[in-house]
Amino acid sequence: MRIERDPLVCENCGELDHDDIETVSDVPQLDPESYEVGPESSDVYVCAGCKNVIGVE
Repeated sequence: MRIERDPLVCENCGELDHDDIETVSDVPQLDPESYEVGPESSDVYVCAGCKNVIGVE
């Protein structure tokens, strides 16, 4: 997903504009296979209305 150009859709709220997105910084990365928390962090994009995760940097 490219937050700059891809259409933004929330499962709960529908289509979103870039003004409808909030960024949560420094979220620890999680290995999906081992569920171990890694040493690095990511930015997570959430819907401003319901806080549903839209994407990860």
